Amino acid sequence: MLRIMCTFMAIMLLGGCASSQVTAKVVSEMPARGEDGVLSVQVYPDNVICRNFMGFGAEWDSNDYDASGVTGADFEVIGKRVAWMRLPIARVMMQSKWCYKGNGQYDWNAPQMKALYRQLDVCQKLGTAVVLTDWGIEPPRLRTIDVTRVEDPRYAEIVANYMDYLLNTKGYTCITYFILVNEPNYEVRDWNRWKTGVQQVSAAMHRKGLDGKVTILGSDHSNADDWHRNAVDQLQKFLGGYDIHRYASQDEVRRGALLDYFKANWSYALTRDPAGKDKPLIVGEAGFGTSGSSYKNNPINRDPSYGVLMSDFAVQSANAGSWAVLAWMLDDNSHLGFNWGMWSSSSAGLATKPWFYPWALLSRYFRPGSSIVQSSLTSKDLRVLAAHGGGTFPLQERSWSFCIVNRAATPKRIRLLVQGGPRLKLDRYLYSNSSAKVDTDGFPAPSGTVSGDLGAGIELSCEANSVIILTSDSDTGAVLK
Repeated sequence: MLRIMCTFMAIMLLGGCASSQVTAKVVSEMPARGEDGVLSVQVYPDNVICRNFMGFGAEWDSNDYDASGVTGADFEVIGKRVAWMRLPIARVMMQSKWCYKGNGQYDWNAPQMKALYRQLDVCQKLGTAVVLTDWGIEPPRLRTIDVTRVEDPRYAEIVANYMDYLLNTKGYTCITYFILVNEPNYEVRDWNRWKTGVQQVSAAMHRKGLDGKVTILGSDHSNADDWHRNAVDQLQKFLGGYDIHRYASQDEVRRGALLDYFKANWSYALTRDPAGKDKPLIVGEAGFGTSGSSYKNNPINRDPSYGVLMSDFAVQSANAGSWAVLAWMLDDNSHLGFNWGMWSSSSAGLATKPWFYPWALLSRYFRPGSSIVQSSLTSKDLRVLAAHGGGTFPLQERSWSFCIVNRAATPKRIRLLVQGGPRLKLDRYLYSNSSAKVDTDGFPAPSGTVSGDLGAGIELSCEANSVIILTSDSDTGAVLK
């Protein structure tokens, strides 16, 4: 769980790092402005930042669903929303105390395990990749019987046993990744003890024959980049991917410094780990630290501006080479007294918050397996994210999705050009102070369509403080002949 105030204060002190991503060519960072005042934004489809993007997902925990009074009818509503989002990836809490009852005994039908199964059933049906995260055992609230330290070999056996049950007995192929201890720099506070725990869990999973069925990620740190570097340098033989948390300041994101922060961290993995280019690079928790924030309270996430902030976070993270970005978090029901979700708790009527609108679109239309490609960015106020799917198809036949974030207090006009791009009809979704059109179910609805030749350029007007999603990956978007 996030340590938001510590993270926020450190970000304010340190700012972003400056480095370069080794997987993308350098292109002009400032779009050219034409004589007509229109900004020209070039997209380079052959300059691939991420060839196998995993998607924009979220943390989704069932921890307090029963305590929050989530009914069967409530869960149907939640499931319908997750299905509309086509949620590509979810980070999911697990605690060994839910199933381990001491003296080598397990209760696979304990209430919190049943809640977990119900959630995993949805992920299995949707094809959502699950990053199962054991929250740890050292803090008093997490301790299980018999075991109190992360490096205890019995802890590794407990983890391997419940993973064997979930993967082999229950058959949850959706669980593709595993993390040992949420934010271990806070929960364990000792690198060497956590490192030993990871090595022992890897060995225990190997003894269970789980190699190839699940991949261990790390370090899952928050505000401790030395843990990330240590993970790359000392655990690269045990980790099949790298993930970090980031609770950014608004200033860091507004300046575009978040892009540099992730570039620096991912570049370290890509250059120091010989197998790094094939390992996922994941933002495991994404959010904002502001005055008054705590692990339960986000004072700004009900404000419409949060949707613009999170969209900017998403665009910078993906353009820096992140394979996936997971928002903290999906649902207020996950933890008692909690308000970081995209919708409110059951007792508050499951009302969606404004930022659900753009994040649901990012989740739905920037699909797993798509390629994130380089754009000529950024201006002081504009961010652009471009992705195409159907990588085996000729360029003229691929689907495209774009996210354009205008952080300015005034409207902007851009001309979006894709080198060698196709003629497309794109659905246009607008999130702004004046628009967030929805359908009868409350899900985002297009505000219109845009048709034209991407190779020649499509002109767009961007409202002040707005997010535009353009996509041909929809019922009405299409390649034009």
